[in-house]
Amino acid sequence: MKKVKNILYDSIDFSIAAILLSSTAPLFLLAIFLVKLDSPGPIFYTQIRYGKNKKTFRIYKFRTMKQNAEAESPVWGREDDPRSSRNGKFLRVCHIDELPQLFNVLKGQMSIVGPRPERPYFADRFKSVIAGYEERHRIKPGITGWSQINGLRANSCVAKRTEYDHFYINNRSLAFYFKILLLTPLAKPVQREQPSVLPLDNHRLTFSQAAEDLVGNIPLMTPIKNA
Repeated sequence: MKKVKNILYDSIDFSIAAILLSSTAPLFLLAIFLVKLDSPGPIFYTQIRYGKNKKTFRIYKFRTMKQNAEAESPVWGREDDPRSSRNGKFLRVCHIDELPQLFNVLKGQMSIVGPRPERPYFADRFKSVIAGYEERHRIKPGITGWSQINGLRANSCVAKRTEYDHFYINNRSLAFYFKILLLTPLAKPVQREQPSVLPLDNHRLTFSQAAEDLVGNIPLMTPIKNA
């Protein structure tokens, strides 16, 4: 039964990704033009991430930062990342930079809905201080997800983000999948982490929220900020 469900989710992911790729072709052309206009270098940016069962893959994005932005060491990205180029900031705010991840979905590396994939550099550190963090790798990572639409993305609290991801994984259904997909344009603004450092300390995960609080925690008229 589990295998049949996985095949069903994979089929839905593939179909949605194919439809979105064909319908967003003008945005791809716009992004290519803006990237080349803004700075020299490649159009696409790839980065190693953990997928299902911690299998690594290269995630695709339109390049929004200057070349060699992480030449010295990995840096956790922010919504208002100062490393972004001028046109790159526009692509990030409008989320056009995420569109190439549809190819990751077609390749079976990602789902449309699921926890955001993290870099091994950070994921291997989070797992030692956040209980249950490794549970995020039970399913494919997604372009959008329950934590993302609740404002838990970018430089938000990783422990709280993990709690929402864990809730989605344990309650995954087609109804929940499509609910998240439909609510993505109404995502909450980013719940910023304070202070603005990597949340590696004092973030032991506790699943304290009631199920009804997690399920109903979406405003219907909040403009999108980042997803």
